[in-house]
Amino acid sequence: MGEACDVVTAFWFNVLGMPVLRTSKAVENEPSRRISIRQGMRLVRIEERAAVCGRINSEVWEITAEEWRAGHPARPGSS
Repeated sequence: MGEACDVVTAFWFNVLGMPVLRTSKAVENEPSRRISIRQGMRLVRIEERAAVCGRINSEVWEITAEEWRAGHPARPGSS
């Protein structure tokens, strides 16, 4: 899953040119939290959100394009 997230994040920043990637996830979703940490994201806040099962606590994570590029330098042959 980590490799797939890297590809999508690179597309978000390098192809679409977006300046910030922000995502939310259930506080209880530890595997998703580990991916965010590995990608260099930071926890911005915890908030209550609506979900199919009712109200849940949700973490909001983000990373800027500059932060992403500093931690994920371009590979030779990639654009």
